[in-house]
Formats: sequence, structure tokens, C-alpha cells
Amino acid sequence: MQPDHVMNIFDDIEAKMMDEETLGFSPDVLAALDNVEASESDIEMLKYRISHDILFGLFHIAGSVYYGSIQKGSIHTFSEVITRLGMHHAKAMIIMLAMHILSKKDEAIETVFARSFASSVIGRILAHQVGMREEAVKNVELGCLFSEIGRMILLIYKKLHAPDDPRIDENFIDQYHVYLTERIIDTFSLPDYLKTMLFHEGVVVEGPYITASGLVRLAVQFVSACFSRHRNHLIIEPVAAPSGQDESISLAHIIEDQFRAVGLEKYLMIVKKIDRLLPARQSEKS
Repeated sequence: MQPDHVMNIFDDIEAKMMDEETLGFSPDVLAALDNVEASESDIEMLKYRISHDILFGLFHIAGSVYYGSIQKGSIHTFSEVITRLGMHHAKAMIIMLAMHILSKKDEAIETVFARSFASSVIGRILAHQVGMREEAVKNVELGCLFSEIGRMILLIYKKLHAPDDPRIDENFIDQYHVYLTERIIDTFSLPDYLKTMLFHEGVVVEGPYITASGLVRLAVQFVSACFSRHRNHLIIEPVAAPSGQDESISLAHIIEDQFRAVGLEKYLMIVKKIDRLLPARQSEKS
């Protein structure tokens, strides 16, 4: 049980920020996505209840190389977007894109979104690399994506509605953002497994294996350290591809395409070997 003042702040956040005017979509749109009996046309009609900016972002993400646009073809309808992303991931991206739009004029808040997004990209890659099944891969990706949603919402709320509230300081946000994330998961009926990923400090293992929660912590901590060391950039260092290999399907290109799809390319730095030998050039890129 959280202290009364924390619950009061959370209640106020839900009242002032979880509405259509602020979010750019009505929360019941996400509930409609949960309806297993909804037809394709029912899903398609939901696009008229989501802001153009969020819809634009969803189409770009679903149509990126990261989600297999080369093999699966172009995206033309909203129902195809939901199918390509998966229902839970689509719901999470709608929420995250709404927060991103609200944060665009504040670099410090946008950096939290960029960090979470970068973690989801790295987490998905790690999960694939260790051979997890696709369902577990998506769990890792979503856990990373939501790792700091509570922090992001608290920062946006403070800026918009409580700039002079002395209770919401950096220590408060550090201590309670995961509890707000837990509440958001319940509010939007997101999977309960996300809650199990919130409160771990170390790499979680089970027997001889690293768990999905463990990979979330690895990805989140790596990205946090990378952003801290490299002035809010995820650093990717590709090794030169063998002669004749298609660069458009390289992992570096896929990552770059995904960051571009959500307008976060300024938080990504592709570093070639020569750049490491010339620190001045790396500084200029920053």
C-alpha cells in the first residue's frame, strides 16, 4: 500500500491525463482492441478515434524493416497494423506515442521515451539472439518499452499540471514511477506479466537460463549506461559486411530504420571503425 499522498497524485494523474483530449485517443479504444469478437471492419473503424499523429507513427513502425516489411510487404490498413504489431504491442505503442507527442517540446522527457524505445529494440535483439520463442521475444520487447512509462507520465504531469508541487521531485519520481507503471498496466488492461518485470534490480535467472525479465534488465541497464556515457545516444558499431552482402537487411540498418520510424534518429549513432580512431569526428556528430 502506497502512502496517501502518492495515491492522491496518481488519482489526479489519471483524472487529468488519461482522457481523449490529452492522450489523442479515448481509452476505450484500447478496450475495443481487446474484443476477441471484433471484426476486421470493427478494428479498422477505430483509426478514426485515434489522432493523426499517433496513427501516422503506428503505420511507420508496422511498415518498418524491423517488423518484416521486406518479407511481409507494405501496410495499407489499420487492421494490418494491429496484426503486424500484435494487439498488446499495438496498445502499448499507442500509449507510448501519445506520451512522445506530449514530450516533444521537452528534450529531457523525450529522452526518457528514447531510452525506453532503445531498450525495447535491444531487448528484442537479445531475445532473438538467445533463441527465445517469438511470444517471449515480444514479452521482452514490451517489458523494455514500458520500463519507464511511469517516469515519463510523472514528468509530463508535473510539467503540465503541477510545476510548483514540491512533492513531485526527482527522488519521488525515482521511488514511485514503477508503481505508477503498475497502475497504468491495470488501467489499460495490459498483460500482467509486465508487472513481474518492474521491480527487479538484477539479471533474473531460472535454473541454467536467463529469463525474459533478466533480458529486460540487461537491455534497460545497457541502454541507460550508453545514454549516460554518450550524451543520450545509443551507439551501434557495425562490422563491415562481407563483399556482396545486402546492407539493407543488416542489423545496423534495421535498427536505424526503426529509430527513424518513430522520429528518434537523433538518439542513435552508427559508429564505424574510423570514427573510433578519430574522437573529434564523434564529437562533431553529437
